[in-house]
Amino acid sequence: MKSKAYRLTFYIIVFMVCVWQSGGKVQQDLTGEYARQINKLSYQLDYYDTYSPVFSPYSIDDLQAVNTNETQEKKMIYLTFDDGPSPRTEEILDILKKYDIKATFFVIKTKDEYIPFMKRAVEEGHTIGVHSYSHKYNEIYRSVDAYLDDFTKCYNYIYDNTGYKPEIYRFPGGSVNNYNAATRRDIVAEMSRRGYIYFDWNVESNDSSRGKDATSIYNSVINGCKGKSRAIIIFHDSTSKKSTVQALENIIITLKEDGWQFAALDNEVKPVIFRMK
Repeated sequence: MKSKAYRLTFYIIVFMVCVWQSGGKVQQDLTGEYARQINKLSYQLDYYDTYSPVFSPYSIDDLQAVNTNETQEKKMIYLTFDDGPSPRTEEILDILKKYDIKATFFVIKTKDEYIPFMKRAVEEGHTIGVHSYSHKYNEIYRSVDAYLDDFTKCYNYIYDNTGYKPEIYRFPGGSVNNYNAATRRDIVAEMSRRGYIYFDWNVESNDSSRGKDATSIYNSVINGCKGKSRAIIIFHDSTSKKSTVQALENIIITLKEDGWQFAALDNEVKPVIFRMK
């Protein structure tokens, strides 16, 4: 009932603004500019429960100005895992626990039998972020509404099964991909307005490439971290990614020896994002 009241109040305000802009003349035909304004804003009223209580400090222009390789005193590593939960999640969590490292899992809707692994990640202090519910690029990037619908389903999937309210997200395929050219800026602007921060990455594990074994994944990560003071590494947490798990422990050992510190992402971490043209 409360969300309906907010929605009605918003429409009344929009209507009054439209009347004021027209000098007090109400148009009989709402197919003109005012109707387009209302239609453009309508998605802002939908999915009310997914407004974040902690608002993002970044506008879309702020995000585009982020320097991904700024100098800082501590060398910080953020391990991130996309596409879980899966059978690999439990193995990843075991390694992270062994080295007392917190990481970030950007999850999708997978089999119910893997939900306990997502619960364990929450219980052990890792960050859970929204990745996608369907993971169908051609569907979720059709419009802002389509993206919000998918985001909300994934948000609810996480919250309903863990009690955890995600505050960060990662775009399937990254924020700049071949499917979202027409909608990416509007989606980012709306998600930022709702209080969410998204994270791309600046180090590739390349574990999604065909034929990559543990050695090649290890080399990709270690070489990718060279020359950086802050690294967000993308791994994948899906059933087939056994090589990722096999490489992970050696990656952690080498990075620790090189002086890197590890942390999970949250909405207070300055994001690494791709440049939008």
